[in-house]
Amino acid sequence: MALRLEQGRLDHEALEGVRQRKLMVRVRRKLSPCIIMVFLAFVLSAPFGILGQTELQTALTLGTVWFWALYRPAFMPLFGLFCSGLVIELFSANPPGVLLFWMLVAYGVAHGCRVGLSRRGFLLSWILYGLIVLGEAMTDWVLMVIRVRGALSVYPIVFQESLAVGSYPFLHVLYLWGLSVMEKHDRL
Repeated sequence: MALRLEQGRLDHEALEGVRQRKLMVRVRRKLSPCIIMVFLAFVLSAPFGILGQTELQTALTLGTVWFWALYRPAFMPLFGLFCSGLVIELFSANPPGVLLFWMLVAYGVAHGCRVGLSRRGFLLSWILYGLIVLGEAMTDWVLMVIRVRGALSVYPIVFQESLAVGSYPFLHVLYLWGLSVMEKHDRL
């Protein structure tokens, strides 16, 4: 947007338009990952009857937190993560608080290790993401064992881990593409 000069004065309307655009870009950047997570949780909480729908909801939520905390932590502030985690807990079939706890763990690990992980490449970050999902799945499983007061099969842990680790590369590529589109749009 070009600023016009009228008789040596700056056009205040054009300046105000530039300020509003910069504000909208900052707000969009801060809220996009949180809105994506809440939207995915809402859609995947609907009774579609898809096999592994609950596990997919957990995998996509943790994958979103992991990606944005690792590559663009400024786009996912901790307060926004916490608030969106509380909303996602309303749509989650997991025991209360478990998903939010592991979202915060994923954020902390990704944010704390992002410099070292950026030097070592995608494979190590993928392995660490898999370990975080494994921790979340095992926490769910242990809480369910305590609830039913008996032994349960470990196949749900294996299924959730396989689904999350298998879907993360696709999610990673999708978010990289979205990030490039968003940055290209911000330059215009």
